Amino acid sequence: KDFINKIIHTFLSPKFLGFCVTGAINTFNAAFFSWLAHYILQPNIAAVAGYIISLTIGFFLNSKVVFKSQPSFRKYLRFLLAYVPNFIIYFLVTFITINTLKLSQFWATVLAAMAGGPVTFVIIKLYAFNNNKK
Repeated sequence: KDFINKIIHTFLSPKFLGFCVTGAINTFNAAFFSWLAHYILQPNIAAVAGYIISLTIGFFLNSKVVFKSQPSFRKYLRFLLAYVPNFIIYFLVTFITINTLKLSQFWATVLAAMAGGPVTFVIIKLYAFNNNKK
């Protein structure tokens, strides 16, 4: 019962909602900055540049708005590391849904976000923005 209450408290919270809104902004930012960068960079490098820019903006939004935490370089590095599992989940889910289930890229991305988002939120909350860690 305590476990279920923790899940409910974690995912039906203003912080999780804020994280989801920030994620939507980050998705737009990644697409926009990748598009902008493709005018001067090779497309794959432009995609990485857009992703890094969006993660950096996402870090500051999550720091200030979601977790009400003072940004620091250490937290930024932890934030970036917290996205490694998200990338792995994203890659696996999109690979399976596109290649095995034959779904479109759009639905693969939606399913990957649904699978990776909650996991990333918990990792970021505990690892990057845990107030007990300096």
